[in-house]
Amino acid sequence: MRRSIHDRGSEDSQDRADRRPYVRDTWQTARTASETTVVSIGFVALALAVGFVIGFAVFTVMNISIWLTSLIWNGLGGSVNAVWFPLATCTLGGLIIGLWTFFTGSRIRGLEEVMHEFKQTSTYNLHGPLKTVVSFLLPLVFGGSIGFEAGLTGIITAGCCWIRDRLKIAGLRIGAIADVTIAATLSAIFGAPLAGIVAGAESTPSDDTLVSSEPDNPDEARALRPNAYDMRRSVKIVLYMAAAIGAFGGIALFSALFETESGLPRFGAIQATGADFLWALPCLVAAYALTLVYHASDYGFSRLAERLGASPYAALAAPLIAGIVLGALAMVFPYVLFPGETQSHELMGTWQTWTVIALVGTGLLKAVATPMCIRMGWMGGSFFPSIFAGVACGYGIAALTGADPMLMVTVVTSAYLAGVTRKPLLSVAILALCFPLTGILWSGLAAVIGGALPVPHTWLLTEE
Repeated sequence: MRRSIHDRGSEDSQDRADRRPYVRDTWQTARTASETTVVSIGFVALALAVGFVIGFAVFTVMNISIWLTSLIWNGLGGSVNAVWFPLATCTLGGLIIGLWTFFTGSRIRGLEEVMHEFKQTSTYNLHGPLKTVVSFLLPLVFGGSIGFEAGLTGIITAGCCWIRDRLKIAGLRIGAIADVTIAATLSAIFGAPLAGIVAGAESTPSDDTLVSSEPDNPDEARALRPNAYDMRRSVKIVLYMAAAIGAFGGIALFSALFETESGLPRFGAIQATGADFLWALPCLVAAYALTLVYHASDYGFSRLAERLGASPYAALAAPLIAGIVLGALAMVFPYVLFPGETQSHELMGTWQTWTVIALVGTGLLKAVATPMCIRMGWMGGSFFPSIFAGVACGYGIAALTGADPMLMVTVVTSAYLAGVTRKPLLSVAILALCFPLTGILWSGLAAVIGGALPVPHTWLLTEE
């Protein structure tokens, strides 16, 4: 029986997949079970080591940022103790950020942008690492409503790619040192191993894509992708897991040495009964409203930044405007400032002393302030502030209704984070350690619904 062209193509693809080397960067195949075992153990050990170093490095940079922020806002701000201090500080911060951008041209690139470039090119570079570190720290220490993840992921990924390339020049081909970077970095930033594993998997093309895109001739393939070191997708997932575990080892060492803690808050168990569960639907509505506010603000401030133009003077004007607006908001709602990680911990113990207006207003304004900062030159991530906005609104609904606060926080936060990111699986992975097992089901359902609810297409902007 004659085979169809489709059948022959499928078999050819399968043959190429079977011939695909275990580690392409060496262009050699593990020929025996013992060789495969040795290679596997070696790469897992490498991923653990890289994850450990990244976990320690990420926590070091995060705590430097937190220390500098505390120095300005608790030290200087505490001694001044004036209602106008947030306005003055944020305005000064906007001016400094604008001047820094004007003279250096340096900017932080978003998490999605970093992951996309790494996925497409298998590498990521910084033009001026020291300038990038300063660009990362400035918006954070002056109170920007942004997260750590964007800047840290780019800095660590670029550093690991640089190390990998130097090792290649030396003849030691261990390209996986860069490929586990995203998994380890995000695991360390969020204190959630699943976050790194899911993000790493999302940044990895499928085996079919890799096989179909490569020539049969190894020399041609190497010429087309000089940095190629792609392993089978299943092998990479194992390495991502090892990197995440290693990152937690680095976090543990840093915490033990400096007696500090960081990461997302750990909430208590849901204790809802009877009619409390009916309040989950209004929570979804509230999360959807927050999602629309976020994306509408993102669209609006993006258009405003475009209207200001691409001239060097726009680099001065945009951050200054954002700083003035942010400082004015913080005079009334101080928790609009900062990533929200520390503030989430504080809110857990103090939310009952807040008014409903203060809680809901803080969450709502946070959903406006974060895209404003990102689009107007205070570059950073959206994950941490989005989580805090959901937490604040969840507590606000609990204060208004008397329903179980943990159910309200779980549903609003999960649905809103998924609505912002449009990635329910990643959202659940990030929040996995925030909620106990009794809350994971509600978190997962809320994330799926929040990520599926429609947002006007024109509001969904890609990172530039």
